[in-house]
Amino acid sequence: MIHPSSPNAFFSLLPVLRAERRGMITSYLIGTASALTLTAIVVLTAWAVGHAIVEASPPGPTMWVTLIGLVLARTILTWREMDISHALAYRVLARLRMALFDSYSHSVPARRREHSGETASVVMDDIEKLEFFYAHTLARIATSLTVFLTTLFTATLLLPEAGLVMTIGAITIAASVLLGRRSMRDLGAKEQLFRNQLSTELVDALGALREVLSFGLIRPITAEALATTDRATAISRRRALLAELITAIRDLTVTAVMMGVIATSASAAGLFSDPNEPRFTAAALPALIALSLAGVTAVTEATTTVTQLHPLTASADRVAHGIQRPPAVDRSPGSKSLPSGPLGLRFKHVSFSYDDQTDVLSSWSAEVTAGEHVGIAGPSGSGKSTVITLAARLWDPTHGSIELVPRSGAEISLRNIEDPCLRKAIAVVDQDATLFHGTVRENLLRGADPIRDAELLAVLDRVKALEWVTLEDHIGQNGLRLSGGQQARLCLARALIRRPKILLIDEVTASLDSETERIISNVIADYEGTVLVASHRSETLQRLDRVLHLPPSR
Repeated sequence: MIHPSSPNAFFSLLPVLRAERRGMITSYLIGTASALTLTAIVVLTAWAVGHAIVEASPPGPTMWVTLIGLVLARTILTWREMDISHALAYRVLARLRMALFDSYSHSVPARRREHSGETASVVMDDIEKLEFFYAHTLARIATSLTVFLTTLFTATLLLPEAGLVMTIGAITIAASVLLGRRSMRDLGAKEQLFRNQLSTELVDALGALREVLSFGLIRPITAEALATTDRATAISRRRALLAELITAIRDLTVTAVMMGVIATSASAAGLFSDPNEPRFTAAALPALIALSLAGVTAVTEATTTVTQLHPLTASADRVAHGIQRPPAVDRSPGSKSLPSGPLGLRFKHVSFSYDDQTDVLSSWSAEVTAGEHVGIAGPSGSGKSTVITLAARLWDPTHGSIELVPRSGAEISLRNIEDPCLRKAIAVVDQDATLFHGTVRENLLRGADPIRDAELLAVLDRVKALEWVTLEDHIGQNGLRLSGGQQARLCLARALIRRPKILLIDEVTASLDSETERIISNVIADYEGTVLVASHRSETLQRLDRVLHLPPSR
């Protein structure tokens, strides 16, 4: 089911762009000056033509100098407007991306199960669609409204009847935004949904080419992609037809306004009555028509732009939700620094649930003394990975507390420790750990202080990786050039480089061969700090000091 997004989503993103407010205002002012200059050129030219034809009075030097000056000013303002608009677009793009990254860095991993990478990828595409709106379109709408109000005021001063006709026409054109608004919004949301679905289908297929070829899925995947494309195209056509209908109504309204201005002007000039008492000169008629046309056209452009924003509404809504994601943990800054010396872990009556569902952990308590190597075992779904995630403070427990315990016994809650200090003290290696695109050296130094190559090589030697890799080797996106066992060893090496006081291991050996499991188990057994390992493999658990058994989740 598709839930239409609210246009308020556009405004909800403005606080994120507060630092760019000055640039947006500058863009509006320069754009408005450029548009008013163009209007002045057209109106003055029409005025000169009218006087030349009706009164046989050609424009003098002052008029020519004025028009040339306005043309030069228009050229400079247009160039400046484009320059500011493009620079602003890049800054808007950067601001929205940084806000999104900041939100995801505090909200992932979320308690609800989701593919956060795919979600963020879709939102990043939405941001690229929105940058032009905030850098240019928003200012253009405001400029169009300013031009209309300026021309309306001037036309009213020249001939009140013309101002009244302009007002009625502008209201009619603006009201056309309401015509088919719900249909346009729904169609835009559906089209965007199908296009995002198509992108997801193609990315999934390209990422699983082995399975696609093995199971002969090329034809059904191609057929499904074509069907999705056809649905999106059909919706796009329907939306285009509706837009053309609304545009036709606006064009008819503009024509009616022009006819009304001509009629009222001609009447005021005495063309339809006694020419001896004119309230308006026929020579100024072209200028008034040009002025009215500029004002009504400005309203038309603004309403057309607003109508075309419907497909972007869903994008703005997704970006707003992405930036406003609730944090995974309490973001209040901790005030305590890390205790010196070895550290243990204490779980006190810890409860945790996913999205307020049944507790995975219920009032669970356990303690790992400093320097101890402890395993966590239990059936699937019992909460082994949850314990590791809570110990790393990637989530906060629903109830209870988790504390670091130095050998002095003075426990400190994870919530009260400064986050940078906590991240230096605890390292996590799990079965889904990600390697980054780049060299082995760059991956090992992620999140670590500068370290000499000799130390990096020593750690690689500990995990038996020097036989098949060097520091300069590129490992590909997500470690694509490495086997699963090789990726696991590099992830473990990356954690060891940081010299954490507590090492958390989550099912790293779950799908590894026996030789790789033996190597990793040896490295963990030789580690001098505190170790907490979640695993279902007896070969991994038997090397530890003791094992905590979790009951099945209810």
